[in-house]
Amino acid sequence: AAAPHGGLRLEVARLSAVADAREVAATASAAAAAAAAPYHAEVARRARGASDAASRLAASISDPSLGVSPPPPECIRRVHCSQLSLARFRREFVCTATPVVITGLGPHLTEDGVAGHELGWLKRHGATKKVAVTRDNAHVNAELACKDTDVLNLGDHLDRVLPLDQPNLSPADFGTHDGDRTYLYDCSIPLKLPSLLGAIRVPRYFAHDFLQRTMHTHAFTASWPSLFVAAPHTCSSLHIDQWRGNFWMAMVKGTKRWSLFHADDAPYLSPDYSRGTLDPAFPPMQVMDDAHAQSSEMAAAEAEGNNSASEMAVESESRSEAGGTSRQGAATAAVPSPLYRPCNEYPFLPFARRHDVDLGPGEVLFVPGGWPHAVHNLDVTVSFAGNFLDESNLDRALDDLKLLGAKYGSQMVDSFTAIDEVWFDPEDEVMVEETLEPEQLVVKYEDYYGGKAG
Repeated sequence: AAAPHGGLRLEVARLSAVADAREVAATASAAAAAAAAPYHAEVARRARGASDAASRLAASISDPSLGVSPPPPECIRRVHCSQLSLARFRREFVCTATPVVITGLGPHLTEDGVAGHELGWLKRHGATKKVAVTRDNAHVNAELACKDTDVLNLGDHLDRVLPLDQPNLSPADFGTHDGDRTYLYDCSIPLKLPSLLGAIRVPRYFAHDFLQRTMHTHAFTASWPSLFVAAPHTCSSLHIDQWRGNFWMAMVKGTKRWSLFHADDAPYLSPDYSRGTLDPAFPPMQVMDDAHAQSSEMAAAEAEGNNSASEMAVESESRSEAGGTSRQGAATAAVPSPLYRPCNEYPFLPFARRHDVDLGPGEVLFVPGGWPHAVHNLDVTVSFAGNFLDESNLDRALDDLKLLGAKYGSQMVDSFTAIDEVWFDPEDEVMVEETLEPEQLVVKYEDYYGGKAG
C-alpha cells in the first residue's frame, strides 16, 4: 500500500493526538477516584474508536488494489401516513435505524388544520410570550453568550422574520435586513411556552415514547416538543443528540435542508473530543462542504487539462507515424480516468454514508438516535420537534444517562433511575398493524404527556 495522502495522514494524526489526551485525562480521573471517572473513560474510548476507524479507512484508501471509493449519496424515503401503520413504522424504520419522511399529516399538526402554515395558532397563543432568540447563528457555538441573544416577545420575532419569507432567498442578500440571522432554536414548549400546548398535535408515531411512561418525573419529562422559528439561511451545527435519542420534527411552514450521516460513520466527520464530552464537536457542515466543492473543482480542472494535453500528444503522434489509428487507440486508452483524490481538509467526509433531504411544510422527519445531522433553513421556517426513547435505543440511552449522572450529579442520576426502573416488556407494547386515517395519527399534548396515547 502507498503512504496515506497528506490530508488523510494529518487527520489520522489529529484524531490520535486527541485520543491520547483523553486517555491521559481518563487515567488521571481514575487515579483520583473521581466520581466522573467512568464518564472520562468512556470519552477516551470513543475518541480512540474514532481514531482507529479513521486509521483503518486511511489504509484502505491508500491501497489501490482495494479500489475503495466514496459511497453514493443515499435517499430518504417518503411514505404517506395512510400507507404507514404505527407497527410498520417502528419495525421497518425505528428498529432498523432508517430515516424516513412521513407525509400527509400537514392539515392535522395544529388546531388550525389546513391553515396551520399561516401561524394564527402561534400568534394567538404565543405572541406575548418572552423567548430568547439568537443572532448570527450563535446557537451553534459550544457556549452561548448573553450578547448573542435577544429576549423579546415571540410576536416581535415573527414580525421581524416573516417579511423575509422568500423561498430560497439568495445568500448574497443574507444579513442585510432586520431579522436576518435570527433563530428561535429548540425552545421547550412545555417549559417555556405552555400556552401553545393546546394548539399543536404530536404525531402518534412517537406517542409510545418511553420517556413519557415512567412512574417518576425526570429531567426530560417535559422537555418536548420544542419550537423552532428561523430566518432564511440560518443553520444548526452538525451534532449528535444527547444520549443518542431518536428525533422527530414536524414542519409547519417553510423548508429545511437536512443532512444526516450514519451513526457508525461519525469518525469520518472530523470529530473533536477535545472538549471531553460523550458526543464530539464537528466542523461546520457548510465549511466542510465548501472545502470539498473547491477540491472537486480543482481536480476536475486538472483532469481536463491533463486530458487535453494527452489528446494533443496523441494527435501529433498519430499524424507522424504509420498505423496511426491503432496507435491513437492505445494511447487514448492509457489516459487515466479521474479517480477520487482526498481533500486536504476533512478528507474522510465523502466516505460517510450521507442522506440529504429537503423537509417541506406538513412533512415529518424521523432521525435515528446517534446519527450526526445538520440543518439549513432555506426560507422562514416554523417547526416543532422532540427526542424519544423506545426499544430501539433504550439500552444505549441508559448507558449514556448513567455516565451523565456520574459526571453531572443527582438530576441525571434521578433521570437514569426513573427510566431504568421501568421494565418495558415487548409483550406489553401495543403494535397497531392496521393503517389509520391521517386525523387519527396525531394526538393532543394532554394525551401524549404521561404516555396515555402510547
